[in-house]
Amino acid sequence: MTALPADDGKLTKRREFLGRLGSVAALASLSPASVAQAGSATAAAACLLTPAATEGPFYLGDARLRSDIRDGRPGQPLRLRLTVVDADRGCIPVPGALVSIWHCDAEGSYSGEDGPHDTTRFLRGVQQTGADGAATFLTIYPGWYRPRAVHIHFKVLLANAEVLTSQLYFSDALNREVLGNHPAYRTRGAPTRGNTQDPIAGSNPPLVRVRSATDWLDGEFVAGIARVARTG
Repeated sequence: MTALPADDGKLTKRREFLGRLGSVAALASLSPASVAQAGSATAAAACLLTPAATEGPFYLGDARLRSDIRDGRPGQPLRLRLTVVDADRGCIPVPGALVSIWHCDAEGSYSGEDGPHDTTRFLRGVQQTGADGAATFLTIYPGWYRPRAVHIHFKVLLANAEVLTSQLYFSDALNREVLGNHPAYRTRGAPTRGNTQDPIAGSNPPLVRVRSATDWLDGEFVAGIARVARTG
């Protein structure tokens, strides 16, 4: 298994994340059969456009450029590979996009949520997609809080424009298994709401495909973007 990129410690600028939801474009996710080939999406892949999801109240625009976003938070290690593809051009990989993710810890808390004096930034990070369109993060499996199901927030920026804001989910069965058995989640236990009861997820939430590895869970998701403008 290849090593994750080193943390370069740089801070992104808030202005790089051009505003909130407003002009966010639609997003697409590959069908389950296509997700298995996340790193090599081809013109034959089937993309399904779905609406963008709300940013939520806990977004911060100063996440660090880094792959390991754990900052010592306890929980089930999760390696998340998010591949960005162009839904309008046969799902070809999109290199050079900025992918930002953020989520709560095992106890349901977000970093920075206690006001301007809270400078912690655990479980937040930004990565640039490579030639294969992929950005990889080492994090922990998210916890939960009412009234939400287990989820991860993410944004995609391309050429200084925000093109996608959405949220990722995990199967209810996996949520029960991880949060019901790992000691870091013991205080809260398994979530009280499934995906279909979540007020944002809808009837067909975008699910991360997860498989077990030696020391962590490996998660994959392929997000297709509809580009706002084109040149050439």
